[in-house]
Amino acid sequence: MSNCVIEAINLNKNFSENSNIVEAVRNVSFTLGKSEIMIIFGRSGSGKSTLLYLLAGLETCSSGNIKFDKFNFEDLTFDELASIRRSNIGFVYQFHHLIPEFSAIDNASFPLLLNGDTKEEAYVKAEDILNKFGLGNRKHHKPNQLSGGERQRVAIARALIHDPKFVLLDEPTGDLDRDTAQEVREMLKEYMQNSNASLIIATHDRSFEELSNFQKTMDFGSLI
Repeated sequence: MSNCVIEAINLNKNFSENSNIVEAVRNVSFTLGKSEIMIIFGRSGSGKSTLLYLLAGLETCSSGNIKFDKFNFEDLTFDELASIRRSNIGFVYQFHHLIPEFSAIDNASFPLLLNGDTKEEAYVKAEDILNKFGLGNRKHHKPNQLSGGERQRVAIARALIHDPKFVLLDEPTGDLDRDTAQEVREMLKEYMQNSNASLIIATHDRSFEELSNFQKTMDFGSLI
């Protein structure tokens, strides 16, 4: 599939819990093409977050393989995978995971600094994306000085600032009120209109359906 950005092949992830084996992800396979958006619905504990961590290379599979662009995850070292993730993948955590000591502009610019941009270059790009997300006047505020919606927008800006090919969002509106969640959805919709990135969004929020090319449901570790 020439248009394929990422392919999951029989992914399995098991954990040990109180001497029992928990099958968090079971035989998951799919392909995602350029500029496609897949929504994964499912209850808490169904395996959605674990699957996203595998696809981002933040966790390793118990078995199976992930093909991203021209790379096979199973053939990569830890450092090689980290380099690919920094350059090509954006990840939005459910609870933002902003660095508490950093301002909004420092948090947003962090991926660029890791990729070798100068602080001046990174700040220009970070200020631009924060302005687009309505946070220009909050750029010097630290996370504890921002609302929940503002923190999540900074987290999304951080995930998108390096123009990744592939973006994963784990319950991006799960901790937000209805109006703020709508703002975040509209922001993502506008971003996708001007981007070639492929997205996977794990969510309870059925309002995301309008953004997607297709939807899946995850239950007991399986994608259906």
